[in-house]
Amino acid sequence: MRSGTTWAERRSKVCGVPKYLLWVLLGLVVIVIVVPIGVMFGRKKGSPGKSSVLLPLYVYPDPGAWDPLFTAIESNPHVNFTVVVNPASGPGTDPGPDANYTSEIPKLNQYPNVRTVGYVSTNYTNRNFSDALQDVMIYSLWSANTTVPGLGMNGIFLDETPNEYNAASALFLEKLAVAIRSQTGLGKDPLIIHNPGTLPDAQYILSPNGPNVTIVFEGEYSTYQTTGIQNDISGFQSSSKCSRDALACILHSLPTSFSDSDVKSLVKDLRYVSGSIFVTGLSVDYYSSFWSGWQGFVGDVVT
Repeated sequence: MRSGTTWAERRSKVCGVPKYLLWVLLGLVVIVIVVPIGVMFGRKKGSPGKSSVLLPLYVYPDPGAWDPLFTAIESNPHVNFTVVVNPASGPGTDPGPDANYTSEIPKLNQYPNVRTVGYVSTNYTNRNFSDALQDVMIYSLWSANTTVPGLGMNGIFLDETPNEYNAASALFLEKLAVAIRSQTGLGKDPLIIHNPGTLPDAQYILSPNGPNVTIVFEGEYSTYQTTGIQNDISGFQSSSKCSRDALACILHSLPTSFSDSDVKSLVKDLRYVSGSIFVTGLSVDYYSSFWSGWQGFVGDVVT
């Protein structure tokens, strides 16, 4: 100890190092170590936004077959349902659907939290335009059936839309959108949904005649898990300025080991990036039957 060192000076040092330097070093350690850990495990997010259920209803309406849907709608009056009706990979060629569809569709349309949309394939805009337009016209005419009130659709689900941009595809979809929105039989503001099943070129979404909703992921859970699609969607939202409500996700083939809490966590993650969601544990015929976890999933959409 050097001559002349006071007690106060000795208290201000540890092992000969001034305490203020130790505090500075400790602060640097916190910045270098603790902050990366926070990044690694993710900062706590705010509550996810409210999402809707987007249901591809390819279940044939035999008596009682749609009861799980009616139960979910009535049990969750604050959940909005968009239901894709698909009688025959489209409306079929007849002016109206068969008797079973004619019986069940009006029951769906009576609920204020349900919008029904008719399925139309575009075959990635390789389909003959007049054939796609004819499907739209048939759906539009359903509402004119005076003997069956409530049969009409509230929009169109355009399946197999392209994700890579080209002018011909854009023109095909824009012309179809103009036709859909001009049909009084589809309501005042018909809903248009595109399904590229992956992130598309933002020009399709941002077009003045673009869709209301675009499905930016459709596939197996394993694909969703390994590709980091949630981060991709989040980045797409930021770069394109697309709203969360304009995007939708459809996941099927959840692991059989998934618990109810696993499903809840997955749905919560999806709600951060998509305004419309469908999740099912089925890996076969996943759109033509109801999963055992269907009712729980619907509850998770707003929990």
